[in-house]
Amino acid sequence: MLGVGDDSDMSEVNVHRRDLISATVGISLAAALPGAAPAASHPRQWDAVLLRKPTSTSTMTVAQLQGALATVVQHYTNARYREAADAIPAVVDAADHTAQDGSRTGAVLLTRAYILTTAIAVKERDDIAMITADRAVQAARLSQDPLAAATAARAQTIVLRQRGHWEQARQVADTAIADLSAEATARPVVAHILLETAYGAAQAGQSTDALALWEHARKLAKQGPTVTSWPDHAGPLTSDQVDRYALCIHHLLGDTRSALRHASRINVLAMPTAERRARYRHDSAKLYRDLGDLPRALTLLHEHEAETPQDARRTSLRRMVSDMVATSPSLPGLRKHATLIGAAA
Repeated sequence: MLGVGDDSDMSEVNVHRRDLISATVGISLAAALPGAAPAASHPRQWDAVLLRKPTSTSTMTVAQLQGALATVVQHYTNARYREAADAIPAVVDAADHTAQDGSRTGAVLLTRAYILTTAIAVKERDDIAMITADRAVQAARLSQDPLAAATAARAQTIVLRQRGHWEQARQVADTAIADLSAEATARPVVAHILLETAYGAAQAGQSTDALALWEHARKLAKQGPTVTSWPDHAGPLTSDQVDRYALCIHHLLGDTRSALRHASRINVLAMPTAERRARYRHDSAKLYRDLGDLPRALTLLHEHEAETPQDARRTSLRRMVSDMVATSPSLPGLRKHATLIGAAA
């Protein structure tokens, strides 16, 4: 289990960090998300809550805060990222106020709020995710909750990996795995961390390491439990997650036959959330694009947009479709799809 920091020292560090950041950075993620209106239409800009000293006078009860967190989770899992981004500042503000009582419950709620903030920010690779992931880790340490610690470590691993900080991501992951693998409630999230680390190793071209980490995750996932009491983690660690990561890892390593084999095992309609189905369709579309089967890739992108239009308009998707138009401009339906999602011709 992760150690606990000193409350007074942690408070001073956080205040200093917030003062420093607010003096140099101004970010409003809501304006950057797919389909978002101009920043002026968002009275609760993220920097107002996330990058300044807390001044909350929130009167949310713990039950109300839990309900507000559940609402953000619902927006996120339904791939309604703009709505999640609009809702999260008030949730973080209330969670910060609740955590000021020094209780473990308050620290867990603050951890959850920052993990959700990080998950939303990651969708557009917003730099604020570096800050929110760190705050999630700090809050989790104060909570002394193994599941909170595991989920915060996963969030930080993703952010570091996404920015190419392979060694730091691996350090965070290795520490969490060593500390938490024996904790039954945290085990599914530890397996998620292993999957993320395997994907990072594949991105870095470390094929042996990537496959070994994935196999470790697969074995850990089989131990269960498949569902935990934590409402915000990456979702039940079912076989579709294990196979989806295998698809991505083998694709990165150039083993397309294995990637296709794992893709064929997944029943996308049985996946538990729209956000997870969106990720599968995006990953599969990239695989078929790289195999030269552009019609199949486009079919997946059509399905993607039909169910999760905000996800289909993320920058990475628009870039992917724009590149497809540049290389295959005569593919029937491709230009129409590019226009629909706002991809440059």
